[in-house]
Amino acid sequence: MEITVSKKKESVHFAFSDGIDELGAEILNKRFRELEKRSLRKLVLDFKKVDYIGSSGIGQLILFYQLMAASGGRIRIENASKDIYDILMDLDIDKLMSISRT
Repeated sequence: MEITVSKKKESVHFAFSDGIDELGAEILNKRFRELEKRSLRKLVLDFKKVDYIGSSGIGQLILFYQLMAASGGRIRIENASKDIYDILMDLDIDKLMSISRT
């Protein structure tokens, strides 16, 4: 899995090339930890090409929420497929971050 990262002032956009399995979650964590978080206020996760998210990926989303919320930041997931959207809604992830479907 590859992650394309683009930055604009206080916002960072992650676009994924594939599903988020255990290895993908590790890559995601590494890319997030590389960010300068002092100025980060919004993290946008583009799930357009994500067809799978495992428990490790869900765990990373929750970890990112905790880290972003502690500094007043927020997370938005966009372009989630119906299946991914339904999984995130069933897990109440929408209570932690904004989620939009494709």
